[in-house]
Amino acid sequence: MLSQGLSQNSICAAIHCSKRNVSEVSKAARDTGKSYGELIALSDSELLTILSPQDQVLVEDPRKAELERLMPEVIKRLKGKHATMQFVHETFYKKQCPDGYGYTQFKLHVSKYRESHDYSYHNDYEPGGQMQIDFAGDHLYIKDYRTKQPQKLTVLVCVMPYSNLPFMMALPKATTDWFFHGLNKALEFMGALPKEAKSDNMRQWVAKSDRYSLTFSEASVEWALYYGIEPTACRVRKPRDKGPVEGAVNHLYNYVYARIEGETYYSINAINSRIWELLDEYCSLPYKGSTRWEIFNKYEKPNMRPLPDAMYRFRLRKEVKLGSTYHICIGSEHHFYSAPHTYIGQKIKVLWDAEFVEIYSGDQLLFCHDRSMVA
Repeated sequence: MLSQGLSQNSICAAIHCSKRNVSEVSKAARDTGKSYGELIALSDSELLTILSPQDQVLVEDPRKAELERLMPEVIKRLKGKHATMQFVHETFYKKQCPDGYGYTQFKLHVSKYRESHDYSYHNDYEPGGQMQIDFAGDHLYIKDYRTKQPQKLTVLVCVMPYSNLPFMMALPKATTDWFFHGLNKALEFMGALPKEAKSDNMRQWVAKSDRYSLTFSEASVEWALYYGIEPTACRVRKPRDKGPVEGAVNHLYNYVYARIEGETYYSINAINSRIWELLDEYCSLPYKGSTRWEIFNKYEKPNMRPLPDAMYRFRLRKEVKLGSTYHICIGSEHHFYSAPHTYIGQKIKVLWDAEFVEIYSGDQLLFCHDRSMVA
């Protein structure tokens, strides 16, 4: 483009880069003393060598080496009660190294060291205290009975960090109704209620998030109030705030995904039955001198509250005038459910969740259908 005489603005618009990048390439090309035609004729590796800035030889700062030597003691002092970064800098580091870093650079190097050595990211979890929630990045698939085409499924993963007991379930969609249906199944799998549930800032969980405060979605507030569970959320772009569930996802890739790869399923119930069979096997494997199930039942479950008699139901609703076909279409799957033909022309209410579709006239229940994901 430079050889054709195009302007910097035209090049930036065409290849979506900054003017600075175009200027740097243009200057590097001019400094070679070669024409654009000669440069274009070079191999990619030769061109890259010419146009890439040469690495500068950095001189090691003696202050950094001295701080590295003192770093274990710095970290130890930071763990002291009421200790702050500035206090340790003034009362320890500057006394050891009067010509050392100022506070800002000291804080930067110590923060990097702590992050790389996991000091600031180690969490101690209370038995039965927290359940962590996440969606797996890789999808699972079932085949459509009629077309034989694969249908993508979303996979929900929950974990109790103290015992590392995981739960896994395939969902047809990541919509709010299916999300809370999956959370209910996780609680039923554990057979008890944790004190706290933690997720990232997914839209099903958090309605609005910023640096200083967040607003939970109405559905997550209702779900949490129903069970008496405290909803919490990770900091934005801080995945290590929920490290155990991130780790559980990777372990379940290796154990569950690897074993069902190549197997064919035609319904979501069938693939979930297989997942839960493998999940029970995984939780029964040796782990820290015991098994995940044994650690959970011995240390976590006694500290958790029992499940309620009825599980929470997140239900969507709409009110319609029953047409001449006496069928009502609901959900993104656009499945039709029948109502009594005697109510044609009358207004009726439809309430549905992940499992059931209920049709009402006023407060009278007319029909309750099993929800189908088949159009």
